Amino acid sequence: MDPQTFLILFAIFLLIVYLLLRSRRRKPPPQVRRVIRQPHRPTQAAAVGTTERPPVKGQGPSAKDQPAAAETDNVGTLIPPPVEGWKPLERGELEIETLWRLEHTIRDMEEIGKNQMMRVDFNMEPKELATVLASNPFYAARILKTVNSAAVGLRTRIDSLQRAITFLGYNQVKNIVFQHMLDKGMAEQQSQLSGKFELLKFWMHSHAVSICADYLLRDVIKQPQHIGVVTTAALLHDVGWVVFDRYDNRLAEKLYEQLGSDEVVDEPMQIEEELFGFNHMVTGMMLAEQWEIPRSVCEMIGQHHCGAFGLDGSLGRDQALGACVIAKAEQLSDRLGYGNPQSEPSGVMADLSPLLGANAAGMDNAPVKLREDVERTMNFIQEFNRA
Repeated sequence: MDPQTFLILFAIFLLIVYLLLRSRRRKPPPQVRRVIRQPHRPTQAAAVGTTERPPVKGQGPSAKDQPAAAETDNVGTLIPPPVEGWKPLERGELEIETLWRLEHTIRDMEEIGKNQMMRVDFNMEPKELATVLASNPFYAARILKTVNSAAVGLRTRIDSLQRAITFLGYNQVKNIVFQHMLDKGMAEQQSQLSGKFELLKFWMHSHAVSICADYLLRDVIKQPQHIGVVTTAALLHDVGWVVFDRYDNRLAEKLYEQLGSDEVVDEPMQIEEELFGFNHMVTGMMLAEQWEIPRSVCEMIGQHHCGAFGLDGSLGRDQALGACVIAKAEQLSDRLGYGNPQSEPSGVMADLSPLLGANAAGMDNAPVKLREDVERTMNFIQEFNRA
């Protein structure tokens, strides 16, 4: 055998050995798994609102299983789950394949919230915040045109932007400008949205919840220092709904069809998870994070159904307060006729009084002043869109 033939045969032998070794080391592909939710069964240790999870073999307890940090004051123990039963998935409980695809989808939606005016300090006073948002000449002109429209019916014309903001309301101006910024980004996605997703009713519900949150903070629990952050989170609390169409338009059509049927649904969010493997609280929080919205707002979005399912024990007190305010505000907006057009938990079954106080937690009907504020804002939205 000549040397050249020997080298060729030897190279082939080495290649075969390499391929055999590689095939032995290769991991089998992951199984395609369906998300199967187990009923939420609190243990005796969970009587104060925490859920015991078995530790992973070979690991210590997860961060979720650790006691809440001192600065959170164990707020999760204040608002326990109201009853034994189903509980929505959190981000850390999603299947890896589902989470990877969801993160990819949300990265593609970054442009919707890519606006420097979205990066303002949400801890500013509502007056300062509205002034900053309206300082854009485009928005300033529309605000002045709106306040002087025939629908508003002022006897004397207002030419000062600050006076216009004061008359219309700081929170209302902030919210309508935010909505318009997001609408511009959503315009490209509008063709992808299911015909069963009613964007206008979605925004009307969001504005109503924000107004109710403002009322609760200012007039009921007397904590106006939180208004800027909480009312912004209230406006954006359901933004996760827009992710479903982008993730899978066909499944989104099926979701809205099932939610819109006459059949009574005990847990509407369970349908979201059966079809997608996640829910709109998870997608809303992730989308807000992608838009670089402050962490406190993101956390409130991710816990806004705490009235139905209790609070995450790792949440800080201010974020927990905001989430509870939004839960109560959503209940009030539903009573005012501005509930979410999609079926979702709007009732408050948990006891929110430890954070909101008995007056706010027990308020089941909206007062006349709140009804007037909501209707006034809806008129403002229509005029602003026409301006």
